[in-house]
This record gives sequence, structure tokens and C-alpha cells, in this order.
Amino acid sequence: MLRSCSAPTLDLVMARVPPGRDRDAPSRRGRELLSRLARRRGLDCPLDGWSPRGSGPPRHPALPTGLHAALSHRDERVVAGLADCPVGLDLEHARARHARRLTALVARLPEPEVRRAILAAGDPPAAFYRAWTLHEALFKLACLAGRPPPAVLATRLARLGPGGGLLAWQWQEADWTLSICAPDARLRITAAPRLPLRRLSHDALP
Repeated sequence: MLRSCSAPTLDLVMARVPPGRDRDAPSRRGRELLSRLARRRGLDCPLDGWSPRGSGPPRHPALPTGLHAALSHRDERVVAGLADCPVGLDLEHARARHARRLTALVARLPEPEVRRAILAAGDPPAAFYRAWTLHEALFKLACLAGRPPPAVLATRLARLGPGGGLLAWQWQEADWTLSICAPDARLRITAAPRLPLRRLSHDALP
């Protein structure tokens, strides 16, 4: 049974991907996690019913209207979520080459106030990943709504500010960053393992 949309919930699970050379392993593992999350809600979503990798947001014919799936993976980790409202999520793992090219990467971001905040931060690479994953999460959220922007950086973090209508939550630890965007401030997030997610205020961006 679906939970009431008046109190939307995001069930989130993060897991490691077994090492190997199979490029599809992270995607397959993510869909396994989605099937597990569906079972917790009393739904039968067999693994082979999920839409294939590279075809947009995860879809399954057994998912009822109003229940939304989300996936992201990077290196040996994958995160999967089922929510009662549309959500966009993105997981990123820091790379040394990004730190070496940080100035050029920051220059690509569309909003000057975000660029200035990153370069003035105590840890500019960490601030860059916070901003980048928010752009990715906003892009995925728009795709779920059927209105995909022409590119990831066509999104604007100002949508997360007052009057923008969207909310964001983040977790950042060591070299990992996870961002979640949703249209409902009442969203309740349950994560396994437990993640110290924080809801972002406008002055906390990026």
C-alpha cells in the first residue's frame, strides 16, 4: 500500500558493488536494491522488469502511479531510492584529476555566486562536489517530471532558494558526496545504513 502523499517518504539504501570488470554490475546492483525496497512496500518488482541502463529514470511496470524510483552509482558504491514524490539523487566520488582542474571545472558552473562561494570555501574541492551533485540531482528530478533540461548545467541552484519551489538534502563524508532534491519540504528520508543527511538552507549553498 502506498503511503499518503501528504507525508512523502524516501526509502534510501546505499551498498557496495562487488569488485570486477562487469560494467553493468553497478546498474544491476542498483536495480536489485530497488526490487528489495519495493518488497518492503508489499510490491513485487522482479529484477528483469526494470528499464535498462541508459534509458532514463528507472521504471518498472509493477510500480504504481505515485511511486518513484531513483538510482545513482559511482565506483564501488550505489544508492537506490523509492519515494512517494519525485526525487533526484546523485552520488559522486572525488577524483584527484578534478582537484588539479578545479578552477576550470568551477568556471563551467552557470551561476556566478556559486562559483565565488566555491573558490572562497575552506575546502574548494568539497564545495565543488556539493554544487555538482546538486546540479545532477536537479537534472534527474526534471527528467522524472518529463521536462529534461538540455544539459546538466542548464539547471540552476537558485531553484533551491526561497521561491524556487525545490528542497535539497546532502551527505558528505571523506571523498563521497550525495545530494537529494525534491519538491516537498515534508519529505522524510529513511536511509540504510543511516546517513547524517542535512537539509540545506539557501545560505548553505553550495
